[in-house]
Amino acid sequence: MRLIFTLSLTFCLTLFGYAGVDTRLILADGLFRRGMTEHAIAEYEAFLKNPGTTSGKEVESAQFNLAECYEHLGQHQPARTLYAEVMKKPRSEYAEAAKLRLAISLLSTQQANEALPYLETLAFNTKTSTKLQEAARYRLALCYEQLNRLKDAESLYKVVIKQAGDYVTDARLSYAALLVKTNRMDEALQLYRTIITTEPDANRKQNAALTAFLAAYQAKAYTEAIRFAQVAGEKGMAEQQLLLAVAWTALYAKLPEEARVWLAADKVRHPKQTPERLLLEGAIASAVGNTLDAIAAYERFLSEFPQHPQVPAIAETMLSLRVKIGDPEAFLEAYGRVATVLSEQAHMALMWHRLETAVQISNAEHIRASATWLIQNARPEQAAEASYRLGMLEYKEKNYLLAGETWLRTAETWPTMPSAGRAAFAAACALRQTEATERAEYALGLALTSNDEAIVQEALLLRAQEALSEQDANGAGGTLDEYLTRFPKGKSFAEVAYLRGLIFFNEQDFHAAIPLFRTALQVDGQNHQTPLGHARKIDATMRQAQALHSLGQDDEAALLLQPLLGMKDAEPLAPSYLRWLAEFRAMRLEWGEATLAARALLNQPNATLADKVLAQTLIGRAAKAQGQTATAISAYETALSLSHEKTAYDTTAAVGLGEVYLSEKTYQKAHEAFTLAIERADMESLEGRTLLAQAYSGLAEACKNLNLNAEALRANMSLIIFFDDKTVVVKAFEEAIRLLEAEGRNREAERLKQELNERYGQKD
Repeated sequence: MRLIFTLSLTFCLTLFGYAGVDTRLILADGLFRRGMTEHAIAEYEAFLKNPGTTSGKEVESAQFNLAECYEHLGQHQPARTLYAEVMKKPRSEYAEAAKLRLAISLLSTQQANEALPYLETLAFNTKTSTKLQEAARYRLALCYEQLNRLKDAESLYKVVIKQAGDYVTDARLSYAALLVKTNRMDEALQLYRTIITTEPDANRKQNAALTAFLAAYQAKAYTEAIRFAQVAGEKGMAEQQLLLAVAWTALYAKLPEEARVWLAADKVRHPKQTPERLLLEGAIASAVGNTLDAIAAYERFLSEFPQHPQVPAIAETMLSLRVKIGDPEAFLEAYGRVATVLSEQAHMALMWHRLETAVQISNAEHIRASATWLIQNARPEQAAEASYRLGMLEYKEKNYLLAGETWLRTAETWPTMPSAGRAAFAAACALRQTEATERAEYALGLALTSNDEAIVQEALLLRAQEALSEQDANGAGGTLDEYLTRFPKGKSFAEVAYLRGLIFFNEQDFHAAIPLFRTALQVDGQNHQTPLGHARKIDATMRQAQALHSLGQDDEAALLLQPLLGMKDAEPLAPSYLRWLAEFRAMRLEWGEATLAARALLNQPNATLADKVLAQTLIGRAAKAQGQTATAISAYETALSLSHEKTAYDTTAAVGLGEVYLSEKTYQKAHEAFTLAIERADMESLEGRTLLAQAYSGLAEACKNLNLNAEALRANMSLIIFFDDKTVVVKAFEEAIRLLEAEGRNREAERLKQELNERYGQKD
């Protein structure tokens, strides 16, 4: 009993307000309000087929709602038929609404021309209700926009906005979209800001922020777009599948940490990895300078999505990042792995770096492959340089003939490129190491005619050096003269001047050699002349000094030589230089300098026995001249004790030792020294004969003081017989005459007197 009462009560409550209304219509309206469109259609259609005695108002309501149901399902034609039928009843309260709905339906299928008259009638009819008029005006603005009457649309949007009715936000959004369409982005974004600030409804504010985000993104106002996305919120952006788009936008706005937050949100909602997300991970890592993480993301992309259309671009990006981290081996390994998917443009962009990297770590396989590709595909300048690098690889592999031919082909194929001259010169050098002499000469000729002045200079120098090695002084001289004339500021100008001076020096043309040596030793910073190497500097200095000495300009030579022994960090002078330097200083009685040179000669690792004898002899002479008797004796005795074999300087040392002992009145040791000097004297040279005369003279003096008259007479007679000198020989005559007379050998003494008078005009 209670249950029946409850059901009856519920039924009565449900029908409250519908007294006299067909229950089918009540059911249809209820389904319609609940969004159960298809069920509502069935009930409305059943009702309208047999409305019975239902009033006209309820029938019009059913027709209007059924038309809207058809619209919801996209069935525009039956909907429009019903709207038109309702419109035919001018007194119906649904007539104007049906007219508006019909216009809206036509707009939905881009039939703006058909919708226009209905909307204009409603929008500007003063009898139309305010709300319906606002709705019509908003739709009319949309209609104008469809018809590309943009100024009319803009004006009407402003009217609707100003009226502040139910369609203000819709009008603002549509007007903002129109501003975007007409590229008035600043105005559009300002309008979006107004909507978001003033709209009280959270959902409408969120929808406005979503639309504003897309507009700002389109305008590339990325920072603004991020602010709109923040208003829309993570949930709102997620519902529109825009989380990754926001992350990219943050990245474009240079807000990588913000981008990372939006990316994390997308990962939570969509755990499955996607190629787009990996791309974004890599971009964010790259933006914050975490190159290794960026590479890892891109490598994962290439591994997990090998068929993705972005693979070529990502492979190129990954390799470009590997260039930055400076790991050549990893770069080459990665290049080999992704080479097949790279575009031609990527190969072009990265192949040169591949070649340079391969050269850096001497990876022959990659050098050969990259150089070959560049030769075939790159622009001429790079192709020529790649060919040159290929030749370097072949040369390093000691395949000199192949390297030479590669370089020669480079010079012939790209004669105007910067590498051409360098390649021709390299070819000449490589081919000369083989039996391809003619090809080498041909290559050198190309180098000499190249546009690269630096290479022409090197080629001229090489040709001159080759001529010198073949003892062709004239050919070398002519080539060197050409260099000096054409390239007075050339890199090797000093070297060329030195070589040309050397040729003149060897020809004993000292007047021509000296200025060239002087030029070679000058360093002009403005002309960027490369100074000579140490050995060349020393040689040029010494030869210039020797040339000056030969021309009798000893003071100038001495001044030039002064710095040589003071170079603390310089390599030791060659023995030949030290010998000449020591003797030159001794000749000038510059005993301190002579001693320095002599001691340097003693310390020279390559000094010969004769060098050491000379050095000790000169030390002895210097000490003797400076009154350092003990030092002089020690040096002379050391010189004589170095070897029992005869050297060029033994006689000099023995004579010097004898003279010191003689001055010290140590006659016996003086006798021994002079006797040794006579034994080792060289009668073939003028210097040797002079020393022998000094030895006989000293021996005669020692014998005299030792009362060795017979030996003294022999020494003096040796001077008389072997030599001719107004001082030494005259004295020997006088001493011999004295000795003969002391022994009563007057007859022999008279003969010597007569000979002395005949030879030197001496009288008793």
